[in-house]
Amino acid sequence: MSRASEQARGGGQEPNPWTRPWFLASAGVVLVLVALAVVYVLLPVPAAPAPAPATGSGAPTTQATTASEAAPDSVCGLPAGDQRYPGLQQPTRWELQGRVAVPTDPKAVGPGLVEGHVRTCYAHNPTGALYAAANFLGTSAVDKGDLIIYRDLAAKGQLRDQYLASPPPFVGNSADVSIQIGGFRVQSYTAETVTIVLGVKISGGAFGSMTVPLKWEDGDWKLSLDSLAPLSQVDDLAGFIPWSGA
Repeated sequence: MSRASEQARGGGQEPNPWTRPWFLASAGVVLVLVALAVVYVLLPVPAAPAPAPATGSGAPTTQATTASEAAPDSVCGLPAGDQRYPGLQQPTRWELQGRVAVPTDPKAVGPGLVEGHVRTCYAHNPTGALYAAANFLGTSAVDKGDLIIYRDLAAKGQLRDQYLASPPPFVGNSADVSIQIGGFRVQSYTAETVTIVLGVKISGGAFGSMTVPLKWEDGDWKLSLDSLAPLSQVDDLAGFIPWSGA
């Protein structure tokens, strides 16, 4: 079951969350537009208890997840690897995708396949899901990033089919606004679904929170588009595990 976060556009078509303007206040007076949004999906209750996410203090959890050891490897053969949640001092190599610093570990975590701005193939574990979520953010910030997401990075579903059949107009990102990853939380994880929350830093000193639900589909982590929510403003990133390449 899905829920829209905005009023539908004329003609009954769902509004495009990747091109909807949003605002953050800087010093209480400056409005900034960013054509960027993420999705939130209602996850099914897992058969076994999922491990507790990181606390607001930023302390990581080391409890193993319930991912099945028999789960298939990624589409490009990356092993499932460590099933623990990533935590503080997560070792990361960063590279720019457009203007956004994104994580990369192509031989262990992903993306294992990179063709232009299409970055796919992530390990079937919590760290692979975190890398996928971060790289989806980078893709959304490049030219025609929304179309890349619908075509190559989104999980199958009615909304994906709708956008592929009639792509919403691309708005693009404001040249005056930059956005970078500043931290993360693993909100929930099973072998089939995961919800990553990214803390983001906005130029001008503002902060945001992006909830990114993913689904394991066809040997890779795909972005769920069934239920949509805009990027939300937060006062700071105190509730996130620090993680940044810029």
